[in-house]
Amino acid sequence: MVDVTPLFSSYRECVRDLWNTYFRPLAEPTQDWDVRDEFDAISLSLFSSLVSQPLSASDNKLAPAWSAEPTPLPRFRVVPAIELGTPIFVNRDLPRSGYWDHPISLVRPGDVELQLLRFFDFDQIGCRDYDYLEVVIHASAPHPEIVGRAALIEFSHAKIFFSRTAA
Repeated sequence: MVDVTPLFSSYRECVRDLWNTYFRPLAEPTQDWDVRDEFDAISLSLFSSLVSQPLSASDNKLAPAWSAEPTPLPRFRVVPAIELGTPIFVNRDLPRSGYWDHPISLVRPGDVELQLLRFFDFDQIGCRDYDYLEVVIHASAPHPEIVGRAALIEFSHAKIFFSRTAA
């Protein structure tokens, strides 16, 4: 497994600046969701250019923000970076809901196996920081009840690893 966090950091900076500088001023005043969707198409293309192509992994595509059931990218593992416990927001329901308040709120690196879904922002029309990674909990020995749930983990508290083969 290769640490690809720097590739994701570059991608994050690119799409964050592009959205906040050029697209948000068009979308926010009138709540134009079509602009958000058009931006999603551009950001997915940028992901392909800035992340997938350098890894020779063109089959890995991020789900757009509008997708209610995003597909995990099993070759990208997200690992909590804080040994004493990384904050995590676990979705309360299966299937997913808009609530991120499951009682599990801290995980250590060995507690969970997380597969990447996409970057996440609570505000999709306003200013975006891309502070969160949306993940799916693939496995958890200490917390088996959260397996299969979506979760949010801060990008700054995570490492992203890439495997040449799917897990």
